[in-house]
Amino acid sequence: MSGKRLIGIDLGTTNTCAAYVEEGTPRVVPTDKGRYLLPSVVGVSPRSAEILVGALAKDQLMVDPANTIYGHKRLIGLPYESPLVSQLRERFTYPIVRGESGLAEVVLGGENRTLAEISAIILERLKMAAQQHLGGLVEQAVITVPAYYNDLQRAAVKQAGELAGLEVVRLVNEPTAAALAYGLDRAYDQRILIYDLGGGTFDISVLQLHGNVFEVVATGGDTFLGGVDFDDRIIDWVVEGFEKEHGVNLREQPAVMQRVRAAAENAKIDLSQVSNVVIELPFVTFHQGKPLDLRVPLSRERLNQLTRDLIDRTFTACDQMLEEQNIDPRSIDEVLLVGGQTRMPVVQGRIHQHFGRPPRKGVHPEEVVAIGGAVLGDSLGREEAVTLIDVLSLPIGFALPDGRFREVLPRNLSLPTTTRLSVSSPRSSTVTVELDLYQGEAERVEQNEFLGTVVYPRATRELIFSLDAEGLLQVSYEQGGQTAVVRLATGDAPQRVRDAVASARESAPSAKPPAAGGGGGLLGSWRKAFGKGE
Repeated sequence: MSGKRLIGIDLGTTNTCAAYVEEGTPRVVPTDKGRYLLPSVVGVSPRSAEILVGALAKDQLMVDPANTIYGHKRLIGLPYESPLVSQLRERFTYPIVRGESGLAEVVLGGENRTLAEISAIILERLKMAAQQHLGGLVEQAVITVPAYYNDLQRAAVKQAGELAGLEVVRLVNEPTAAALAYGLDRAYDQRILIYDLGGGTFDISVLQLHGNVFEVVATGGDTFLGGVDFDDRIIDWVVEGFEKEHGVNLREQPAVMQRVRAAAENAKIDLSQVSNVVIELPFVTFHQGKPLDLRVPLSRERLNQLTRDLIDRTFTACDQMLEEQNIDPRSIDEVLLVGGQTRMPVVQGRIHQHFGRPPRKGVHPEEVVAIGGAVLGDSLGREEAVTLIDVLSLPIGFALPDGRFREVLPRNLSLPTTTRLSVSSPRSSTVTVELDLYQGEAERVEQNEFLGTVVYPRATRELIFSLDAEGLLQVSYEQGGQTAVVRLATGDAPQRVRDAVASARESAPSAKPPAAGGGGGLLGSWRKAFGKGE
């Protein structure tokens, strides 16, 4: 590698963190007023039209929730019609719209913005903080992503890094990055399980460590489960109790709900240290001309009851992954915790009970992923770089005429890899053929994520599916002794597929549900449009 300065970045749902390696020692970058974690929130001030990033943007949630973007990591790279986007549209307080590409976008400052642009603003703020801290240019980055991110989501994160003026030398799965931070240069010979319960997703990976060889044996998780779901359980409980007591539905007041959300998150965090807290919001609203206060005691035991099924889901996913790969839980030497939600005492207790050993606590759950990205980037410049063997987290395949999903690249396939698919010419006289690609584990294509359409010449007999070490897909075919790469045309799922899906639903209504499974840059251009940044 070149001598360019590199940082590792954990682009999180709740917080984002950056790290670097100096003289062999990994360190975390102070980002937001001396803090090591930058809230993953972007807003535009309604008064000054300034772009707000981090803590200032998070504070604005209380007064202008419709114009402040949070939790965007759950949306990036997803089609507008994705089941997850449909779910989040009901819960997020800002507008989520369909972009021209068919992907989900958000409205900020009165304009549609892609989720890659929103992420780029956060990444550029991190880059600026790193440059100030290190006293020089930062030009490269290793960015971590959830193991369960599909091809479109990974591509969108890479685009975000490029929009922020960074050369993204590698994408790496977050559990794998955590393993690197734990074991690089320590000559371990172990099988470890990474239990990664972050703000937006739950990922699990089993890795075999042999010195500086890190082999991912299996990966799994739940893309619909994260710390925000724990917050929502507290919020629902508080709001329902308030309505029963006062006859007022706080959900009808977005600004009030943001106060409740912030209080719920703080209560959850405090209950990892103490047994009882009080959620208290004076003058939370008015009713019949009188102010109402919100005051609700919450115990750790009650929180455990409210979230028991969420915790159960994490262990169901663990057991499913281990069973599918024939891994004996007793063969796990260490369990590493990643993500702020793993600070919850009941989670740590359940891990001890489930695996017969306490989790390893020698790593910082909210910084370890960024550190892993940094040490991976640093190792790429050595003569003896780390050997990293990762796997495909979700199957990739295509839509059959009746809307069923056929796998081409199965889950847990070692990366990089290449697979050839024989294709036949249609009987029609069309010059080209279209093949719609999806990624997911459901039997029906409408329950998986649409990746795009491959268009290739009618005479083609074989398509080549290649996945690089980052899990990014390339489709090609051979013609006249040359290899031609096919660009995936993204957008809404094709009408012919939607028609087939509708027809299949009528005849088979009980379809299987989804598996629980530099300088100015972009921020500079936004400043020109909206004014100075934070």
